[in-house]
Amino acid sequence: MSDYAGVWFRNDVRLTANPALSAASQVNGQQRDIPALLLLCPQQMEAHDWAPIKWDLLCRHLESFVDDAAAKGISLTIEVIDSWSNAAKSVKRFAQKHELTALHYNAEYPLHEQSRDRAVTAVLEEHGISVERHHGSLVVPPVLTTQAGNIYQKFTPFSRAWREYVSQNGIPQTDTLPERTAVAPATMPAVDYPRRDSSAWVVGEKAVQQALRDYLAAPVEGYAAERDIPSLDSTSRLSPYWELGLLSPWQAVSLLAEMSPQFPAGLNKGADTWLNELIWREFYLHLMQHVPRLSHGKAFLQHTDAMRWHRDQTLFEAWCKGETGYPIVDAGMRQLASEGWMHNRVRMIVAHFLVKDLLIDWRWGEKFFMQNLIDGNFAANNGGWQWSASTGTDAAPYFRVFNPTLQSEKVDPDGSYIRKWVKQLKDCPAKQIHAPAAWLKQQGRDDYPTPIVDHKQARERFLAAFKAL
Repeated sequence: MSDYAGVWFRNDVRLTANPALSAASQVNGQQRDIPALLLLCPQQMEAHDWAPIKWDLLCRHLESFVDDAAAKGISLTIEVIDSWSNAAKSVKRFAQKHELTALHYNAEYPLHEQSRDRAVTAVLEEHGISVERHHGSLVVPPVLTTQAGNIYQKFTPFSRAWREYVSQNGIPQTDTLPERTAVAPATMPAVDYPRRDSSAWVVGEKAVQQALRDYLAAPVEGYAAERDIPSLDSTSRLSPYWELGLLSPWQAVSLLAEMSPQFPAGLNKGADTWLNELIWREFYLHLMQHVPRLSHGKAFLQHTDAMRWHRDQTLFEAWCKGETGYPIVDAGMRQLASEGWMHNRVRMIVAHFLVKDLLIDWRWGEKFFMQNLIDGNFAANNGGWQWSASTGTDAAPYFRVFNPTLQSEKVDPDGSYIRKWVKQLKDCPAKQIHAPAAWLKQQGRDDYPTPIVDHKQARERFLAAFKAL
């Protein structure tokens, strides 16, 4: 029997820059189709707090992906399973049905995903089917270590090592599939999971790739100067596509490399700053591979697990609803409620406010973000929340406590962002919009809340609690 390879799609539903798919294609040649499997598990999605808007985005993308895959000779099967514990059984059945000799997949790095993949590999190899793991969601695989052989726990040295690795090894090739005889498109099964409209976001591989090219063609030049100003909306908004695997970071670095022959050096400031954000994403994914406690809801800095967080449900709900009385915090939370997305700088501000002003467990905020964000990525979300809470790797020093009013004045000086999302303040003058209590009183208004906590007192309370550790 000649070699015949299949693909197990997961967070990589794309045809280009997909090393698992490319490897199977090379084995099978152009005369044979490529059997492929996509498993959907709503029970696991619920356990991992998938946002309905994120699920809707994937469903909309799959509508075009099944046709694109069929046109390229990919015989795709989409199956719904009850639990990831059934994944090994489903993958084995799929492999045996197609008489595969090998299966290729792209790695996922949280602990549960690693456990699932080990179980699948063991079952297939027991039946004589080889399994090959690829790293299609990373430019640099999780092999970077310090001179002492340890994982990097600080971003700056990791970034230097990442850039050095790319300088020495080059960037992965974004191969496209050769033409094959078309096959029948897969049928999307019914999935019992809530959906929320994501139509503001493009889907389909061609459209998503064009969005990447459009951003790098010009807007990225202003990224360094404008990325912290939420009213300008100067970020790429590509994060949902990294998370679902509609885009590969390989494609981004390939386009960036066209800007500089010395890549990863030689980029303009905007592009280099944007590249650094991609490296942050890889940093957190590398940590997921190496630090299992992160997948168990534990702090990276183990002594901070003893922090005595408050469990005030009333304050937490005020934060969730954008009713804290701090306009920049409320604007961010209302943007999240409306769009399923929030500007990155504002994410930092609202996270700091929850953990350091309200002294509420960062895990509550982490979960709420995952349940609502269209780009909710476990590794990046966990890393961002632990950074804000001063419990994570390379975290903000615990004594760094954002003043929400000063942050508001800094990132939204004229109040444009606040006015867009906090309608009660749409007529508030810029000088008063960051602390509008006096203006509201002058207007005889009580339709916007007074601050639910005094920042100065809250700061001292947090510092005392953290020092007690």
